[in-house]
Amino acid sequence: MIKSEPYVYLGFTFAVLAGFCFTSSNVMVKYLPDVNSWQLLFVRCALQIVTMIPIMIASKSCPFGTPDFATRWRIAAQGVLGGFLLLAIYQAVGSLPLGDATAIFFSSPAFTMILSFFILRDHCGFLRVLISVTLLGGVVLLSRPPSIFPPPPFSPSANASNYSNPHHHHQPNQYKGEYDLVGITAAFMVPLLSAVIVIITRQAKHVHYSVLVFWFAVGGQVVSVVGIYCFEENPVLFQGWEAREWALSVTMALVGIVGNILMTKAVFWVTPSKVMVVRSFEVLCAYVLQVTLFDSPTHLTDMFVTILIITAVLFMGVEDTLMSRLGWRFL
Repeated sequence: MIKSEPYVYLGFTFAVLAGFCFTSSNVMVKYLPDVNSWQLLFVRCALQIVTMIPIMIASKSCPFGTPDFATRWRIAAQGVLGGFLLLAIYQAVGSLPLGDATAIFFSSPAFTMILSFFILRDHCGFLRVLISVTLLGGVVLLSRPPSIFPPPPFSPSANASNYSNPHHHHQPNQYKGEYDLVGITAAFMVPLLSAVIVIITRQAKHVHYSVLVFWFAVGGQVVSVVGIYCFEENPVLFQGWEAREWALSVTMALVGIVGNILMTKAVFWVTPSKVMVVRSFEVLCAYVLQVTLFDSPTHLTDMFVTILIITAVLFMGVEDTLMSRLGWRFL
């Protein structure tokens, strides 16, 4: 048990870094208003496939995992679901204000705890429920989704709270109660898919990370190609792309790939529930970017909420120590 402790702490660190990568990637999507979700998914998955192949060769990993059916089924499942997860993220971030998307995304710890309890027989006591509720409340107060905290119409804060590129003309007017139904549906699919994927990844932790990340990209590539040629009126890849679109798309893809690798390794060493809670540090990164890049207004409660989120994450980190010392099963 002592030998595994450094890997647990490393897993926590990887989860935090993965969150930062995902937030940075999401922000870049806001600067690509003219690039649709299918194209972003295609670029991300193409680069991820190309990146993982040399790693699989160097590690001498079988691209299909171990011979048993259960493992190969899990690899295929996380690949297919991963493709839909990436698509849902791009669609939600491109269609909704970043505050709304963030608040919905970070309901994932609750989904993960529930599914882990039933599938992995993971412990879920009073402390985890309290942490989950605290995190969700803190995320809502910090991200201040316009659907819950609408600023006055036509006020400067209304424009600032949009958190989106000013050239993103097709985004609906959230302050009049008009929302993109596809965007909302995609946003709610993100925490559910995230929870299922991290649980499947945990079950396949004996497989080299490059294999899982590779098939994650293959699944996304299939989804993107089908989407481009079946649901687009003008199914032409990269038509009219300029250097700016290419630079942002490639950078976004590379940052997302690093985040995917870090997240996969974190789930190998730490239970999915803990990983998703610790990853909630990502919301602090999103808040800083909203204030600095998108001119989002600050509020008096922000510092208190920040401390609340950090405290909840720290409690999750010391849960095992508290359980062993107090011996309270309900905790």
